[in-house]
Amino acid sequence: MKKIIPVLLLIIIISASCGRKYYTNSFFDQQTANHKIIAVLPSEIVFTGKQPKDLSAEQISKMEEEESKAFQMALYGNIMRYANTNKTYMWVGVQDVTKTINTLEENQISIRDSWKMDDKKLAVLLGVDAIVRMQITQKRYMSDYASYGVTIGRNVINQTPLGNKLPIPSSLGKTEDIYAYCSVVSNSMTLWNNSYKGAADWDNPSNVIIENITGAFGRNFPYKRRK
Repeated sequence: MKKIIPVLLLIIIISASCGRKYYTNSFFDQQTANHKIIAVLPSEIVFTGKQPKDLSAEQISKMEEEESKAFQMALYGNIMRYANTNKTYMWVGVQDVTKTINTLEENQISIRDSWKMDDKKLAVLLGVDAIVRMQITQKRYMSDYASYGVTIGRNVINQTPLGNKLPIPSSLGKTEDIYAYCSVVSNSMTLWNNSYKGAADWDNPSNVIIENITGAFGRNFPYKRRK
């Protein structure tokens, strides 16, 4: 019996660590009772760390805006993908992402402007009850080519007799760390928030990370009721 207790405690600790990590406002149901439609905004992107030497600041800025639209489209797609399941359904509509983009452009609001613009003004402009924001920080360490070389080198070392004795971290060779935050905001109040951290390397590129991050947010997205 004494041997079983530590195992049970370990299972409880692991289960707790895998539990819900997102935040939901205590008054979410009251605050959203009259909500009918929400909109997914272009994602705020920030590149940090070691940037490619052959890219100008203007080129990096353009890359951030391209990533912004990619994350926006992926998040919209995954919110819709997980909107209805066998057990739950989402009771608000999600504005078509193309309409959101077009409305911003028609009102001369750039992608970067939308990152910082007041949520109340954006909600009125878009004709929605709440907006969905996502912030992504990508901390770059090396290129895919360098990552591939490091990975090959690590594998070669691991296959030698000395390899088992060297404490080589498994994270060695990653190209970047990606930190993501997703929020539902209405009337200057955060109603729901979720976070995610991932790492990319030459064999796990950014497009895979984008899908993993937005998929996690889509699965845990609020506004859902049991059937």
